[in-house]
Amino acid sequence: MIRMTAIALSVGAALGLTGCVLPPPPPTGPTGLYLDMQPDIVPVMTPTGSPITWGSAPNIDPNYGKTLYAGTGIQQADSRPALVNGNEPLRMWEADPHDGRTNRSAIIWLHGGGFAVGIDSMAQLASSSGAEYAKRGYVGFSVEYRTDTTLVPNGTSRPPSLCQWVQDNEDVTDPLWVQRKETCKNNMIAAQRDVQAFVRYLRAHAFEYGIDPNRIAVGGFSAGAVLANLTAYRSDDVGNVSYFAGDDRSASNSRIQAGFGASGCLFSDNTSGVLPDIGAGDAPVSLISAKFDGAVDYRCVANSVLKARAAGLEAELTSYCASNLHAANLYAPNKAKTDTQWTQFLARELQLRTDIPASVPNPVCPL
Repeated sequence: MIRMTAIALSVGAALGLTGCVLPPPPPTGPTGLYLDMQPDIVPVMTPTGSPITWGSAPNIDPNYGKTLYAGTGIQQADSRPALVNGNEPLRMWEADPHDGRTNRSAIIWLHGGGFAVGIDSMAQLASSSGAEYAKRGYVGFSVEYRTDTTLVPNGTSRPPSLCQWVQDNEDVTDPLWVQRKETCKNNMIAAQRDVQAFVRYLRAHAFEYGIDPNRIAVGGFSAGAVLANLTAYRSDDVGNVSYFAGDDRSASNSRIQAGFGASGCLFSDNTSGVLPDIGAGDAPVSLISAKFDGAVDYRCVANSVLKARAAGLEAELTSYCASNLHAANLYAPNKAKTDTQWTQFLARELQLRTDIPASVPNPVCPL
């Protein structure tokens, strides 16, 4: 049974929930709710400067709260809140359709940034992709997860990604590379568990947010797409951190119904390339990726998808075999096509409509 924990009245008021209004039946035509932006839906947005703190977790960033760049005076992105007893407050921005319906489907939106940066893009993600999908009928949540600015060169404006360095400088004989690979892996798992905790938070507060606890999807770009894969395939690995009052840390309440994203995969944790985490009962995914992407290896994306299909899972992948574009830069010129792919995927997998054709597995680019 889902726990319905009360939250602050000010938050509930900001959401504009009306309650006691049954959702309309799913449309039967090829267009409409969940597929197309509706002109009568005007999303209610969390103010940029007033995010909602939903939980907290132990800090993993050695530079948290400090000046990152010696001599520049540049502070950590977006003046993140102070640690509380060593824990980092985790925040989110919401895009609520404010359409009078209850039991809406939720999309958790995750920013990119190589698990090092990107927190300062969360409000913009809510007001762009979050708002567009809210106008289709989904409640959007742009969610913070822990990042790590371990690599901090002087005189630069943003820290480079430790995980990107690990991918670009692979040398299993180098002790520094091995050490940093382990740190990168731990940071990715920490972020994964943050997202899983927010899934549990939504389920525990489903009534207040007017969402259906059995219709939750995760989507993102770059590192956010990696996290969508991790959340889809690693729901049993929830860790031992309690993020909010009443957090049950259960695998069942950490599971999502769908994952999607641009330029992301499930990274293997061993040199054989085997992906043991994908198996029966995991969530379906829908992805786009470019073969010559320099930030996320296309082979990782293709192998994740093929492994999922071999396990009997739905795994959509639209591949751009002549492109080197990454994440939002790949999404932008292919936006209409991708939105059609993702909205049909979500409407089908969240069981929102009955007129969506079955997915046909696309071939991957030659590896």
